[in-house]
Amino acid sequence: MSDHADLLESLHEGLHALDPTARTIVTAARICFTENGVAETTMQTVADAAGVGVATVYRRFGHKQQLVRLALMDESLRVTTVLAEVAAGCGGPEESIIEVFAAFVHEAAAPELLTRSIRESPAVAELTEFLTDDAAIAISRTLVVTHLRQWREGGRLPADLDLEIVGEMIARLTLSFIETPTSVIPLQDPAKARDFARNYLVPLLQTWRAAPVAR
Repeated sequence: MSDHADLLESLHEGLHALDPTARTIVTAARICFTENGVAETTMQTVADAAGVGVATVYRRFGHKQQLVRLALMDESLRVTTVLAEVAAGCGGPEESIIEVFAAFVHEAAAPELLTRSIRESPAVAELTEFLTDDAAIAISRTLVVTHLRQWREGGRLPADLDLEIVGEMIARLTLSFIETPTSVIPLQDPAKARDFARNYLVPLLQTWRAAPVAR
């Protein structure tokens, strides 16, 4: 596993601590919730998909709500892994902000994204709690900061740029798109999403270049 993949796994502590059987059950639950909806998915359905007995699922997790929360973490890990791969292919910090944002809104608008299914289910409160939890914001911020720090260490961003603030702003914005996707900000059109990122997010990295105000 790469260093970045290790970081992603370790940030999702609830997943990182699972043994292989429990991890398989959580991934099976994520897929079942995504394809069938939370309300329609039973513990037996998850057990069948994971290839284990239903008693094993109950013994490991106790109730479905625990699986819902872990499945949300698993989906978060899947999406952040996709975004990390996009970022790794970019040639600079500005390009990475633009392309990662476009990739994120594509994922957030995907019809089968777990969180889209979960919004329409009784588990919507679990989703809201998950997305507004301090840990979820910290995970998202850390991923942004870790990526941008590499560019700063390479001299592509100023040494005095406050990466924690930039990371926090981007993290809170992107998490809000999952919880409440209806927005005047373009989420469906990749070209418009890139334009939005170029016009409104990239300047977070460029304010240091502004000319001094004439006196």
